[in-house]
Amino acid sequence: MPDNTQIKSKVLTFDTDITVLPKLRAIFDANNLTGMRSVGDPAIASIILEKNIHLGALFVNNQGDWLNLSRELKKLRPELPLFLRVEEKKDEKKLSFDDALLFDGVFHISEEERIVKYLKTHIFIRDYPVEMIRHIQEFSLNAFKYMIPEASVHCPAPLVIRDKVIYGEITSLIPITTNWCRGYLMLQTNMKELHSLLKRTQNPAFNGTIEEVIPPVIAELTNLMWGGFKTVFLKEGFLEETGPDIQVPILINHQKKNISFGGDIPQLCFGYIFKDPLGLNNQTKIVQKFIFNLNWNPDLVKEYDFKSLVEQGSIELF
Repeated sequence: MPDNTQIKSKVLTFDTDITVLPKLRAIFDANNLTGMRSVGDPAIASIILEKNIHLGALFVNNQGDWLNLSRELKKLRPELPLFLRVEEKKDEKKLSFDDALLFDGVFHISEEERIVKYLKTHIFIRDYPVEMIRHIQEFSLNAFKYMIPEASVHCPAPLVIRDKVIYGEITSLIPITTNWCRGYLMLQTNMKELHSLLKRTQNPAFNGTIEEVIPPVIAELTNLMWGGFKTVFLKEGFLEETGPDIQVPILINHQKKNISFGGDIPQLCFGYIFKDPLGLNNQTKIVQKFIFNLNWNPDLVKEYDFKSLVEQGSIELF
């Protein structure tokens, strides 16, 4: 993706320890991020997050009522990566399985290399509009609920990746062509794991062998998501069904299990985690990727003027 202008993303922290702010600011500055800190009561986080501020990530620390705050943040802005700063490194191991799912990264303030890695893989606003992320998650989860109503699906914040590795044994591709992006929607999954999970839903629609069940399910999910993409973004005025007649060769290396779309194009990658319907610890996932030569237009949606929140004392820049 061509990068003609450097976009500075904003990140919002609810960290209660002001002594770590200088360290966080140094890391944010080095990675072209603007740090914002909520200085109000965490219980009214919705006042900030319901404003249309273009954020790249959220940060909390494990002090006070941090778990309830984290759940509320994920509920309000599920498309944003949420990072947890722990006071002690050993605190990370104390997280339960379900609580750990809330966070896209856990770190101690001394682990600068780890923090930078999270920022580089999760801060996607530079390449993809936040509104686009939110809509994709919504129509994709609706597709899963329609096809597999018995499933419990969790969707962490997406990643921006550049690797070519194929996940699982089956891949579906469907082209998306608009006046501002052109590329593919892709689904990948482990057929055996998904088949085992679908059988445990006891839904008669999933009776049959792996080959009888999984390919049709993946194909239909792909069609539903493609329809969701077109319907939502056309309705929102994001795109038109026209575009330049450009084609890029798609290369699949079956031996090395990788696929290349030509060039170093950032791929928007979602991982939808399916929990076992019988309450067991088994889980599987369906990986969804969008590969676009995308130009992001910040004028698509007018951003809320957060300066008023600064003046009111709700947030501060650091």
